[in-house]
Amino acid sequence: MLKLFPRVIMGKSSQNKLVAQKIAARVAERDSWSTWHMATPSEAFSAMRKMGFSMSPIPPPAELDKIFPVQALDWESIKSMPPQKVAVTWIGHATCLLQMDGFNVLTDPIFSKRCAPTQYAGPARYRPTPCSIPELLQQVSLDVVAISHNHYDHLDYNSIKALVKHAPNPLIFVVPLGLKSWLKSNISKIEEKHQIVELDWHESFAVNKNDNNLEVMPVPMQHWGSRLGFDRDATLWCGFSLKSSSNKQSALFCGDTGWFEEVKEIGDKYGPFDVAMIPIGAYDPYDFMRPQHNNPEDAVKMLTALRAKRAVPIHWGTFQLTREPIMEPRERLVACLEKEGIDKNKFAPWQIGETVVVDPSNEK
Repeated sequence: MLKLFPRVIMGKSSQNKLVAQKIAARVAERDSWSTWHMATPSEAFSAMRKMGFSMSPIPPPAELDKIFPVQALDWESIKSMPPQKVAVTWIGHATCLLQMDGFNVLTDPIFSKRCAPTQYAGPARYRPTPCSIPELLQQVSLDVVAISHNHYDHLDYNSIKALVKHAPNPLIFVVPLGLKSWLKSNISKIEEKHQIVELDWHESFAVNKNDNNLEVMPVPMQHWGSRLGFDRDATLWCGFSLKSSSNKQSALFCGDTGWFEEVKEIGDKYGPFDVAMIPIGAYDPYDFMRPQHNNPEDAVKMLTALRAKRAVPIHWGTFQLTREPIMEPRERLVACLEKEGIDKNKFAPWQIGETVVVDPSNEK
């Protein structure tokens, strides 16, 4: 059992008392938000029944290749990205390669076939990644891996293990409170070559490279954490604010979140952002999912509240987690942008493998 499921059985909380107290304080903070609701067991069971009996069919691969093709990565452009520009390449789901001011950051890496405790069952990938981890590491020198929380579609054992194994240079894994012990327990010898930085909301860590600093800071998001089912909120969840010192660039990775009024405080305190990666999918049934997952209309509200100049839609188009048709998030996002009078190119791309390049000097 331990050999089959190391990512489930091991990494059980060995947090010190202070870390546990900090996490409990953040849980209480989230619980005080008017938009948060903890589902009762009966509500959760009812929602699971709805999804179990009414999941939308996934089109066959040949049809998906036509309506939602995976774009080949433009490695030459990625490798030669000028530091004056900010670029986001969507790898799929919430996995993005963020390039800013000479730094390369990988968010919530999941390259596995399934987002589940085992690769034999659970939600399967219906769109492939545009590259493998070894290929990515051959083309790009990563600096930071930012992990927002411990759900299987964001913290993937196989992907972290592959990054640790194949990275030719030391990586800095930045995680919210409670995840350092999981990484140390599950990923053998990770700290022999790489660094793990564990932070609370609003704490920051500076990565230095060529006399330039990248400040990485976890920020609040409306979500929750669990790996085992009985360990709910034993670890923290977050988004990440990232700011560089040389060209004064800024980005926000939301990870996983539902709409919450306090997001405006993030925009006021840490914005504006040159680019924000905002989730738009896994929202139906909405009455059950809305505390934890944006729908496209929530995402557009968040774009404005965060004071983001550009945005990349994430958390859709890869795994079927809820019952909305797989292309509906994109369709509703476009419709909402048109309704609000917002240029649809402000909240793009539309294909896995695409790169959005932002010139902060030209953005408003």
